[in-house]
Amino acid sequence: MDSVVQWNICGFRSNFEELKLLLNLSQSAVVALQECRLGEGQVPPWGYTLLLPQGGSQGGEAALLIRNGTRFLEIDLRTGLHAAAATISLEKTLTVCSLYLPPNSQVSKISLAELFEQLPKPFLVLGLK
Repeated sequence: MDSVVQWNICGFRSNFEELKLLLNLSQSAVVALQECRLGEGQVPPWGYTLLLPQGGSQGGEAALLIRNGTRFLEIDLRTGLHAAAATISLEKTLTVCSLYLPPNSQVSKISLAELFEQLPKPFLVLGLK
């Protein structure tokens, strides 16, 4: 059975070896990451595709890792929130959204509602505040 995992990684580069271990042990189809702090030229672990918010304008604070061979369609989100999303074909088709809400930020219910309206159903939003 394919799985979906969420992790506030607190730095992609600084926890890259732990990420590879997680992927190897879990064999997850999708990993929703927050606080990635991605730098220029950062590459995903072997066997995975890295999806960032469109244009990477949010600094890569939210991202999705999708196992190669997993069918997916990236969703072009129109939001100021740190979010990346894709519709994934597993046993069933669902949309997975990685969302990062910085601890001291004020997030309006309207912003969240507008994000949710863009996600094809059924959807799973993973992240934390």
